Amino acid sequence: MRCSASASGSRSFTQTGWCTRRRRTASPATRSRRGLRMGDWRLTDPAAYEPAPANAVTRERKWLKDLGPFVPIVALGGIAALTVDGFGTTPNLIAIIQASAITGIAAIGTAAITISGKFVSLSIEQQAVTSAYVFAALYTAGAPVLVAVLAAFLVAALLGLVQGYLVSRGLNPIVTTLAFGSVLFGTVVLLADNRTITLSPNPIAELGGGTTFGVPNQAIIFVILLAAGSFLLARTKFGRQLVLTGANPEAAKIIGIPTRRIIMIAFVVAALAAAVVGILVVGQVSQAKSDMFRGLTIDVVAAVLVGGIAIQGGEGQLWRAGYGAIVLTMLGNIMLLVGIDAGTRELLKGLLAGAVLISMTVLKARNR
Repeated sequence: MRCSASASGSRSFTQTGWCTRRRRTASPATRSRRGLRMGDWRLTDPAAYEPAPANAVTRERKWLKDLGPFVPIVALGGIAALTVDGFGTTPNLIAIIQASAITGIAAIGTAAITISGKFVSLSIEQQAVTSAYVFAALYTAGAPVLVAVLAAFLVAALLGLVQGYLVSRGLNPIVTTLAFGSVLFGTVVLLADNRTITLSPNPIAELGGGTTFGVPNQAIIFVILLAAGSFLLARTKFGRQLVLTGANPEAAKIIGIPTRRIIMIAFVVAALAAAVVGILVVGQVSQAKSDMFRGLTIDVVAAVLVGGIAIQGGEGQLWRAGYGAIVLTMLGNIMLLVGIDAGTRELLKGLLAGAVLISMTVLKARNR
């Protein structure tokens, strides 16, 4: 609070609060005429208060926060189109879109776990492989397409529910999902005898590898799921409870949020997203095999981090996971076109994700 002296020697209110000193020389009548008296507190010039003007810097920062994340991807794409041979060709752009969609769909589900405060699931690729095998095995055994798809989703939901239950009971999410993924992968490989299941004919070839008005169907499904997930997170009771669970689980429990149930649902969502990925890729390549999703988990985790979703939980937007998937896919495609080997590409992606994680942690510590 700050009081300023007027020409008559009185003091006026300038920002917030009341002036703490009354003019001693004026008579009570003069004081009552000049200002509003409230016991020992007095506002001598109400007109002196004026709302602070809109801060142009604040508006500019908000604009940068909303649109800033898109600057790197536009710049990266523009530079690559001008300097990297083959980057701007239609087949290469379609390949980028399809790969981004696969990583992005899985990242949407994983982001739900991250926002709930349980880091990520490290069994994404194993769950995608399981769903692919379940669908392919049932269809080649004579089951209708719809039955095979529903069975794959049901198995995925059960797997996610088990992991979510274990984590909600206090088990470490990293250790739990890593161990669960290893056991799951080994079981699937043993049951399938490590063989490749080929679909001929492929009933979902158009779904996984086709286009609609020139846009890959995988990308259309990705956008639909991203929009639906963003709506659920921002506009529904479950979305609010998910964010509150990640922000402060103890406070969430006090106000009646079923935090354990919310965590289990988040893991189910992640598993279902992995199932979508498994089925779409089977439709694209017409087969299911054990190594078809190698490296998917690290790509998904990196997409969540690069997208800017807080790894501590309690904040984040799902579109950021999709954004991170596009950035990483584009970066990987550029490195492939310029001749960087697979090992170096994975190393650079890991370093990028680590750098983002460190910077987010430092910024969070500074803001406390």
